[in-house]
Amino acid sequence: MAQQKAVTGKVTSANGEVLSNVTVMVKGTNRVVQTNADGSFSIQAAPGETLIFRLLGSGEKDQVVGTGNVYNIVLQTTDEKIDEVVVTAMGIKQQARSLGYAAQNVSSKEITESNQPNLVNTLQGKVAGVQVTNSGGSPGASSNILIRGGSSLSLENQPLIVVDGIPIDNTTPVSQGGLTAGTAPASNRGIDINPEDIASMSVLKGPAAAALYGLRAGSGVIIITTKKGAGKGRVTYGNTFSFDNANKLPELQSKFKQGRLGVYEDNSYQSWGPEFSSNETIYDNLGQFFQTGFGQNHDVSFSGGSDRTTFYASGNLLQQEGIAKNTEFGRRSFRMNADHKVFDNLKIGANMTYMNTARTYFPQGSENGVMGAIYWPKNLDMTNYLNDNGTQLVISEGSETAIDNPYWTINKKPITSKVNRAIVVGDISYDPVEWLNLTYRLGTDFYGDTFQSLTTPTSITGLTGYLATAKTQNQITTSTFLASAKKSAGDFNFSLLLGNNLESSFRETETATARNFVDPDFVGINNTAPKDRTVANTITRRRIFGVFGDFTADWKNIVFLNFKARNDWSSTLPKANNSFFYPAISTSVVLTDLMKELSGNEDTGFLSYGKIRAAWAQVGKDAPAHRLQTTLGTYINDFTINPRGFIVNMNDFYGNPVLKPQFDNSWEVGADLRFLNSRIGLDVTWYKNGSSDQILATRTPPSSGSFLAFLNGGSIENKGFEGILNVQPVKKQDFSWTFDVNFSTNKSKVISLPGFLDRVELSDAWVKGDAAQGAAFLNSTLFGINGRVWKTNDKGEYLLDNNGNPQVAANLEMIGDRNPDWIGGITNNFQYKNLGLSFMWDVRQGGDVFNATAYTLVLSGLSPMTLDRGTAVIPGVIESSGAVNDKAIPMGQDYYQTKFANNSRNFVEDGSWIRLRYVSLSYKAPASFTERLRLSNLQFTLTGRNLLLFTDYSGVDPEVSGSGAGVGGSGSFGFDNLGVPATRGFDLGLKFSF
Repeated sequence: MAQQKAVTGKVTSANGEVLSNVTVMVKGTNRVVQTNADGSFSIQAAPGETLIFRLLGSGEKDQVVGTGNVYNIVLQTTDEKIDEVVVTAMGIKQQARSLGYAAQNVSSKEITESNQPNLVNTLQGKVAGVQVTNSGGSPGASSNILIRGGSSLSLENQPLIVVDGIPIDNTTPVSQGGLTAGTAPASNRGIDINPEDIASMSVLKGPAAAALYGLRAGSGVIIITTKKGAGKGRVTYGNTFSFDNANKLPELQSKFKQGRLGVYEDNSYQSWGPEFSSNETIYDNLGQFFQTGFGQNHDVSFSGGSDRTTFYASGNLLQQEGIAKNTEFGRRSFRMNADHKVFDNLKIGANMTYMNTARTYFPQGSENGVMGAIYWPKNLDMTNYLNDNGTQLVISEGSETAIDNPYWTINKKPITSKVNRAIVVGDISYDPVEWLNLTYRLGTDFYGDTFQSLTTPTSITGLTGYLATAKTQNQITTSTFLASAKKSAGDFNFSLLLGNNLESSFRETETATARNFVDPDFVGINNTAPKDRTVANTITRRRIFGVFGDFTADWKNIVFLNFKARNDWSSTLPKANNSFFYPAISTSVVLTDLMKELSGNEDTGFLSYGKIRAAWAQVGKDAPAHRLQTTLGTYINDFTINPRGFIVNMNDFYGNPVLKPQFDNSWEVGADLRFLNSRIGLDVTWYKNGSSDQILATRTPPSSGSFLAFLNGGSIENKGFEGILNVQPVKKQDFSWTFDVNFSTNKSKVISLPGFLDRVELSDAWVKGDAAQGAAFLNSTLFGINGRVWKTNDKGEYLLDNNGNPQVAANLEMIGDRNPDWIGGITNNFQYKNLGLSFMWDVRQGGDVFNATAYTLVLSGLSPMTLDRGTAVIPGVIESSGAVNDKAIPMGQDYYQTKFANNSRNFVEDGSWIRLRYVSLSYKAPASFTERLRLSNLQFTLTGRNLLLFTDYSGVDPEVSGSGAGVGGSGSFGFDNLGVPATRGFDLGLKFSF
């Protein structure tokens, strides 16, 4: 064997940027090093041995050692590679050129640079066709994600999330402990995942991309690949310290003080009194209520390995304090994975993650919640909220209009949630022959959630004390077997994947409530009389079994044709309908390679790469669990002349034993074009999705003996366009500039509804005072707003009573469309030597928002819209005579509270925005400095979040979701319902490795 020698060199990217942390390994040995901060390396190797260069998110390159001692290596990053690899369904890695459908990758850098603790929020503005809506500024708030609109009127419209090959839970409870979603929006469980552990995310947007995942993937799939170890042992530590403030607060009037009907009353919570005198104190109760929230995030990881074994371990500690005192969210997680090559053809791997999260928040959605400050008269000091004995100081004791002081709320009405969660995955991969691979994967996602809501005695919402608890256990276990084969015959290549998948889910929740505390200072279910307690237990089981196949044929890696098919059997559907089959077909052609092949000329001009693609697919959706039979109540019929056993639970859904699956059909065409040596890239997609046989939750006639039922009926159509532009204007050794633009537009239309229905209302998406709700409207939008309106004639003129007053119509009407006209994001990245700057503009055009905060301000008298308290003539006609109105009416408390507030159109606003989602400045210390500290990497970052917001919306922030992410169907985004204001903040970060 030749004698070893020192081999040195430098590793750079295709644009000349030095690459640190590249693993350099001598093939077949344990000799491994990593490049330094300046990209340099040194390793012992003998002539004839092969060096392997690897970097996560980049290509792998081999270099045979010859007589020379210096080798400078260029690695092409994923974004620059024509033969980019995409992780698709079932964790299969495929060349992007072979895909006949749209899929978009998000790198680790893109995920972490925005400093978002919620995994879902890391996608904001980054992926075309993806709309992410945060539900508010409270730490741990849920976020809703939609891909290409919505395909269901009543069921879940959020995508399936898959981590390392197994589906995980990202649900958001709609109701816990008897509290509605609008009162206590919970966290989405995706927040348990530490973004720092993620290596990449692939977003599969349509049914063609997600078909192999079956019915769970009807709304798209987000595939997450976590980090793995490589190379010699390496320790990395990073921290971030954050400071947050309210981004914006609603405007309040300071002209009129406490009182009713223009008269001062010291026991009133409303501001309909006389004007302030010049020497009176005006308190800024709302502005003084919020504080600067402080947060800290610590990550540590250890990775390493050889050419046969790799391992990775990480730990995370996150602690966030909210802008409302006592609101907080904490996350602790530990993750470990290892992969081992037993033989050259046998590999085993294991992955375990433990997460512990804890959140404290408070009621919202009414004047008795955390935003009650918008109801508080400005001549009163809101910080004065306690009596001498520690009970609440109530201004109007015993009055029906009394409300809880917000300071009492944040000290005496806490809502807590504590989650312990584990995700465990094991897999084995065996290659019996060169062209065949067999893989088996078994994984489970289990968590327990302990929820508690306390209402301390003397609270208006529970004068004698109220306690609600809910203990939930949730588990999803997935078993997957895959057999894949690859063969070639001349210029043709073939691949076949066959597999089966079994998913079993179980959820059990035990809810207990207690009221009328015996000891007002003791918190516990047993601190009440037995007659004042309730206990309920709910168990949900679901099982899905599927078999699937995926066949791809290509000619010279230029023309690709793919067929997919899956058959599912679901436990939630009746036996006659529980088996359903859905196919998919897609094709792609790499035009530039075809031109080269046909012409024999390698030159394709300014077009570096061109691909066209097309796909058609079908996917099904099953029903929620246990909807085939009518449930019985927990009480017996002992109140009639003939007492008998349990009777129908009229508050639950009526059983439907003939439900059948919903089917979605999707068509899409697209192109991927790159110009000027791939300095400019353009990817465009047009799609059309149709959803029929909707599994619809709707109200039923009283004669049916029930209020609600699930039935099949109705259809939805989504049509849209997506565009992605990638440009590298500058590409020098010391300086580079890239920017990415994504744009998408989607129209969701309800084509048909069963029977005589003209809309589908969402009972979980009501706002304060039932002023408006989410609803889907026939022959109109899926994302409508249903609200009260004034009576009008066929010409749209107001129909007034004989005194000139407007009249409220008997029926609710569509008053807005929450769906934006289009959304987009613009991301810039600058790199000058060791200094980096990146920032993203997030844009939304159109999309209505219902401002329930403004509605509440009108009721309280603190809205600037109520400053005109004189008289006015309402334009319209007198209904009884048809005469044009010329009668003036007083614009006082009665008008604003009973008439103006009952025209919900007064509170519908344009939700367009342009926001600077984040700015991140980073500095990587030079190697000459880090080597003296015995570090391989040292980096400092400064990040600003939501620093600029340009919008005509008068409320806090048009990015709102009043009842959180758990509401099905069209959801609750676009409802500003007295939640904690959105925040803007700064982060200081440090990261080093050794």
